[in-house]
Amino acid sequence: MNNIMQLGKGCCGCSGCEQICPKNCISMQKDNEGFFYPVVDEDVCVDCGACVKHCPMITDAPRCSEPKVYAAKYKDRESTFKSTSGGLFIPIAKNILSDGGIVFGCAYDENLVAKHIAVESENELCRLQSSKYVQSDTRGIYEQVKSALKSGRQVLFSGTGCQVAGLKTYLSRDYDNLLTVDIVCHGVPSPELFKNYIDYMGKKLGGSLTSYNFRSKEKRGWDLYYKADNGKKSKSDYGFFDSYYSAFLYCKTYRESCYECKFANKNRVGDITLADYWGIQKAHPEFYDENGVSLVLVNTEKGNKCLTNIKDKLDIIESDYDKASVMNSNLVHPSKRPSCRDSIYDGFDCGNFETYAKTKLAFKINPKTKIKKMIPLGVKRFLRKLR
Repeated sequence: MNNIMQLGKGCCGCSGCEQICPKNCISMQKDNEGFFYPVVDEDVCVDCGACVKHCPMITDAPRCSEPKVYAAKYKDRESTFKSTSGGLFIPIAKNILSDGGIVFGCAYDENLVAKHIAVESENELCRLQSSKYVQSDTRGIYEQVKSALKSGRQVLFSGTGCQVAGLKTYLSRDYDNLLTVDIVCHGVPSPELFKNYIDYMGKKLGGSLTSYNFRSKEKRGWDLYYKADNGKKSKSDYGFFDSYYSAFLYCKTYRESCYECKFANKNRVGDITLADYWGIQKAHPEFYDENGVSLVLVNTEKGNKCLTNIKDKLDIIESDYDKASVMNSNLVHPSKRPSCRDSIYDGFDCGNFETYAKTKLAFKINPKTKIKKMIPLGVKRFLRKLR
């Protein structure tokens, strides 16, 4: 068998195989956990091996070996407030758009399904802001990227390491007009699990959700607070106090390939790598900002050129990999697979998410943590001044 089915659960779900197949005999279909995996029509497949050759889990995409490391903040405070950490993605994207380019990244659709989309105006960039802790649907997106590249437009593609690697192995060559940004990723839960969770949250609030932000800064600043909203009523809390969010943070619900991730290390596949600079208070205490600080790894000359172009829009200092990786463990190794992962998806589609959450996604709240996370941002500011 010389097709992608040989990969099994080692598949990362990038959908590159579906898009590269010359016979169109590969389709991405959801498994019993709600993750997309390739299915091959063996009656049509001619065993050409194109899907294997272009798979990022089998064929290595080009990597960097020694990134330059920075801590940075976008000077536009309003934009940074809407971003996950220091807001670096926005000036990078604007730099591409200003040259008539096109930006590809993850956004929610009208049903809060995470999908990769193309953005061609600054007004649309807000859709790509903030983290989505669920696997994004990239079906058909590599074909769109290739078409834009061949037309000569400047292109920015952002995604997880495997999604960026998937694009590069799909293209099979470097394009001078392509800039890639990979994010430091912990792992991804299934789209179907997230859908069930969103439906459940909507019912709790008395109406279908219209927005969901995993990293809302409205009440507590830069931290792990979510906000669910249906247009009339909203709920916000600390991520560790929520069933879906805490399961994500404790690595319980990731795709199986995430626990063996070949991109969770120093050798990055993107021209630029972005993440929260967790631990900035110790690494560079003078640079801490309650609005967020981005960790930036510049991995290639393309990435360096881009950063040079936008430096006047940033507050930025040099850092180093050792400091940056202390509280960003996925820069060093993949997330550890917990034993509960064996059965965590059992019953997730039973139709009663509350029952499922209580039995499978149960979590304990530390009283001290609960009190600490309830402290208003203004009080935290006051306490910091007393130190």
